[in-house]
Amino acid sequence: MKEYVNKMNIFLANQMLFYVKLHNMHWYLHGKGFFVFHPKLEELYEHTSEVLDNVAERILMLGFAPIASVKKAQTIGTIKELDDVGIEMNDMLKLTLADYEKLAKEANDIILMGQEKNDDVTVDMYTSILAAYHKTIWMIKTALK
Repeated sequence: MKEYVNKMNIFLANQMLFYVKLHNMHWYLHGKGFFVFHPKLEELYEHTSEVLDNVAERILMLGFAPIASVKKAQTIGTIKELDDVGIEMNDMLKLTLADYEKLAKEANDIILMGQEKNDDVTVDMYTSILAAYHKTIWMIKTALK
């Protein structure tokens, strides 16, 4: 169970880092498509906030401690932060796509572990998260064409 929860805590760390990264891109985005993607980034970080809260609460329900600091998230997470500088539309889309693909893989790994542990509640939660990620990945890939 410890390895399972550790995976969830890494996913949680990446949610924290992704939340900050999405804000960064929301604030520093410029160029064509700004009016479309500025509010879309807000939608994405609001969804990330919900995922963050749900995952932390699930870890607590399983009787473990979720990470709760950005400092700890930076030590175990794999999402890379951005500098406080402007970002062009295509760069934002490519970075966001790569992060969503990484998060989707992590979610899928947790689903597989949860199935082995007969943890249907966590599997259901992560399946819902994964479905939202797949839709977002498809939308970003379509925007990049």
